[in-house]
Amino acid sequence: MHFVLVSGLLGVGKTTVILNMMDALYESKGHRIMVIENDFGNKGIDGEVMRKYGMDVQELKGGCICCTLKTGLIDTVRVVQANMDPDIIIVEPTGIADPEIIINAVQDCSGIEIDRLSTIIVVDAERFAKTWKMFERPLKNQLKVADIVLVNKIDTVSDEDLDGIKERIKTFGFNGPVEAVQADKGVNMGKLLELFE
Repeated sequence: MHFVLVSGLLGVGKTTVILNMMDALYESKGHRIMVIENDFGNKGIDGEVMRKYGMDVQELKGGCICCTLKTGLIDTVRVVQANMDPDIIIVEPTGIADPEIIINAVQDCSGIEIDRLSTIIVVDAERFAKTWKMFERPLKNQLKVADIVLVNKIDTVSDEDLDGIKERIKTFGFNGPVEAVQADKGVNMGKLLELFE
């Protein structure tokens, strides 16, 4: 099973990336996909959106996966793997989650068989200049474990601003691929699908 973590701060477009990615993976490869979604608070809005598109979603409400619900995540992954046997499990944690804690919890757990693990970090081009200073630590934590970074909402910034965002991401120590995308229109999402080859 391929375990995919799609992480990023609140409002960056994680759900849109997942919806776009799932369409492409299902249509081109016929993969069985399960989404485990975590919203901070009591109402899982993203889960409702995904169900509207006919996707299986298991929500973990009332806290952050990396903190209070780690056991809930592990139990959910075990149940999903045993009962549904998906090709891919996509986990969308809340924007404040530390993806490294989630990855370690899943990797160190018996009873979960993961053939491959990928981490996708999504950042918001439009709000990046305003948020990176305020959320520098969570962003650095996310980038530390990223396989690919998607700079989303590129239609809202100039090419010069986009270059500045990519440079800032590099100054945070990330040397992997950084793709400029517009997930709601499917622009430049092809590189992301290479993770599933």
